[in-house]
Amino acid sequence: MKTQQEEISFIFSVMVELLEEVAPKTKELFLSLGKKNSFLSILEEDLLQRLDSQEIANLIRSFTLYHLLLNIVDERYRIAHNPSKNLQKTLDELRGDYDLEDVLGVLKKIKFYPVFTAHPTESLRRTFLESYHDMYNDLHLWLQYGDEEAKEHLKYRLHLLWHSHIVRSEKIEVLFEHDNLLYFMESSILQSGAKVLKEVQNALGYPLKKSPIRLGSWIGGDRDGNPYVNNEVMIEVMKRQHQTIIKHYIQCIDKLSRELSIAQEYITPSAEFLESLQKEKEHLDDMAKKLFLQEPFRAKLTCMRQKLQNRILMLNLPSVCVEENAPYMYDSPKEFIKDIDLMINSLDTTSAKYLLELRNLALLAGFHLMQLDFRQHRDVFWRSLAEIFVVLGYVEGDLLLLSSKEQREILNKALSEPLIDVNQLYGKISKEAQETLWAFLSFKWAKDRIGDNIIDSCIISMCQSTNDLLCVLWFAKQSRLWVEGKKTRISISPLFETINDLENAPIILRELCENPHYSSYLQSRKNYQEIMIGYSDSSKDGGIFTSNYSLKVAISNLMSLEEELKIKFRLFHGRGGSVSRGGGALEDALLSSPDGSVAGFLKTTEQGEVISEKYLNPKKAEFSFESALSTLLKKSVYEKYGTHTNTCNLDFKEALKYVSEESFKAYRGLVYETEGFIEYFKSATPIEFIQQLNIGSRPSKRKDTQKVEDLRAIPWVFSWMQNRAIIPAWYGLGSGLERASAILENKEIFKSCYQEDLFFKTTIDNISQAFLKVDLEIAKCYNAFVKTEHLKEKIWKMIEEEYYLTLKWLLFIRQEETLLASEKLIQESILLRQPFLRSLNYLQLKLMEQYKNASYEEQKERIAKQIVATIVGIAQGVRNTG
Repeated sequence: MKTQQEEISFIFSVMVELLEEVAPKTKELFLSLGKKNSFLSILEEDLLQRLDSQEIANLIRSFTLYHLLLNIVDERYRIAHNPSKNLQKTLDELRGDYDLEDVLGVLKKIKFYPVFTAHPTESLRRTFLESYHDMYNDLHLWLQYGDEEAKEHLKYRLHLLWHSHIVRSEKIEVLFEHDNLLYFMESSILQSGAKVLKEVQNALGYPLKKSPIRLGSWIGGDRDGNPYVNNEVMIEVMKRQHQTIIKHYIQCIDKLSRELSIAQEYITPSAEFLESLQKEKEHLDDMAKKLFLQEPFRAKLTCMRQKLQNRILMLNLPSVCVEENAPYMYDSPKEFIKDIDLMINSLDTTSAKYLLELRNLALLAGFHLMQLDFRQHRDVFWRSLAEIFVVLGYVEGDLLLLSSKEQREILNKALSEPLIDVNQLYGKISKEAQETLWAFLSFKWAKDRIGDNIIDSCIISMCQSTNDLLCVLWFAKQSRLWVEGKKTRISISPLFETINDLENAPIILRELCENPHYSSYLQSRKNYQEIMIGYSDSSKDGGIFTSNYSLKVAISNLMSLEEELKIKFRLFHGRGGSVSRGGGALEDALLSSPDGSVAGFLKTTEQGEVISEKYLNPKKAEFSFESALSTLLKKSVYEKYGTHTNTCNLDFKEALKYVSEESFKAYRGLVYETEGFIEYFKSATPIEFIQQLNIGSRPSKRKDTQKVEDLRAIPWVFSWMQNRAIIPAWYGLGSGLERASAILENKEIFKSCYQEDLFFKTTIDNISQAFLKVDLEIAKCYNAFVKTEHLKEKIWKMIEEEYYLTLKWLLFIRQEETLLASEKLIQESILLRQPFLRSLNYLQLKLMEQYKNASYEEQKERIAKQIVATIVGIAQGVRNTG
């Protein structure tokens, strides 16, 4: 394998060749700027001052494409230098300390649920993502084998991208977001997931009964703040997923039908197989009977194809037609897998190779493809319920004005009543209330018609009280998703997001377990309670360190509560792509999580650009699945057998508590207590233009106010990434460490804590990686856009002082002379991007200045488009959006 520097030199030469052909003048600037290590030198020489609009567009495009190629090189090296995350190697490693039988016992039960979301953080168009996929393969073939055809195809792709718009011209719609995800599924995720299932199966030594991976999605189900997601969209999404996976199975069966021409006289099928074929032969047409009865596997595959095809045909039929006609189709994936097993058991291992692949695919995707989660803000549930309860006579006034105790009494009474006829509400309640009620009825329809796994969790955003969950329980009862005494078909999941909500979570859960209705619900869920932990709003609320610390404490408290309440919490981690939203290596986060918090189960969001980063092509997807399962296995073995504990010693515990408290004060002092901060934020970052990016269907803020609280976490982080201050990823840490060391009169304790406490080490390492991307020279230039002089000077002074304080502490704790000196590969990856990143930031600054001085609308629109293009380019260079 070539060195990283050799690969970088190659892609640089490819870019130069491209520019020589399409934009010779841009080539000279590209070469010149690539050598400029000082942003100030670019300013002083004023290299870009006299460029016209087209030349600026060419430069933006060239930097963006180069960063795209750099990202491919990065990913190749990350995969090549992390072979230890291979599942078999993890098993071999664990065998050194544990009996293999015990390790395999844990492996048999682990569950990894990646949930793909459409949060607006993927800045690249699908056109670029598909090209990225191809270019990844081209670079591999050229760099590994010197394949000239691959090199030419790489140039071909770059030529096409050069003449393509970097940014979408129209706002992306929910169904288009879903189509993008289906592209990932069909081109990469399904085959990679099935391949990893085969590795798990080989390790266990027998066929899997259930998949250790369950694919999930929020696209079409996440309504929190997204007015474009409604019942119509949700049902369409569920239908498309069903149709996509059924058609995929049919394609596999068609291929197998062409291949499995095995004649009955040369093989002895099992009696069970022949008996099943005898029962189904009436469904073969006359031609098929003549051709295939001597070729039983083709005959069986023909029947299977028909049963799958009929599922699509029957999807839109009225329920009464389906019940009366009993169509010839599979009722469940289990029946489909049973037919596959009949053939596998009648063939030798070699002949059954691709049937085994199909079996693993069916285990992975079922008939639903991805399990949809439904998420809605607590306020919407309450507004809807308040209307409905007035119509039903449970309350005369405004339910929302009553005390919490009075609300609970009414809820308990309503939950004790018989089911209502929901049709009586039609025309008597608002569109919002009707949408909410009909959403639950839609869940029931989808579960009955497509399969129980098509949708499961109902997530309550900004959950603040026990009553929030009882409110949702009432809707679940009316739709018969919860019937007392029977298995519940819905998971009611509170989402605790802010620091305060995380602290109050145990109080809410205790109260829930004391409520007779909710206790009955829990029993029907085998006493499992899913809890979603939010990483985004907690960070925006209290800063990076306090967020991480509060999440750790909250999870530890929940683990203690499990034993007390005799229920099992399943944690759903709402992680984003950036460090400030729970990003960073999933494996490090998992191993450093509190003891008992995993227990073989991991459900986590895969958001925005993280999806393309981890799952865009089969090799990356396979690496991501294997890495997650390997680390989940390791952590679960450690937990089960009480080794490698993450128990923090009392001195460290006290020290981290002080750091959290003091960093919280410093962060809140800047963001929430500095008068005029929101004005500064809007002026010193390109938030105005980020809101124009067509990279997601959801609005960038919950409501139109002047409060930080109402900004969504993603554009909040995205904006600071763009101006290179990146304060959500580090601000407050330096002050927290400085003040805590003064209180403790001991600074050395943090060195020891870094070496011995995995949580602290992981947090410091993640912050360090984000911190190296900060560029104060650039950030100070954005400062110039703030018109209020004293505000500009005050806030910049706070940012600058905290930056140098944080840098001092990071170097001290990590015992380095330069940041990330001990992780050269990561350090070089970040630093080698600086020249082109700085040039993109320079262009963005100049364009923002031109925009503010523009005298007419057409001119403003043209400049805004170029600014938006720089945003995409910088996002690719920094490798983060929100």
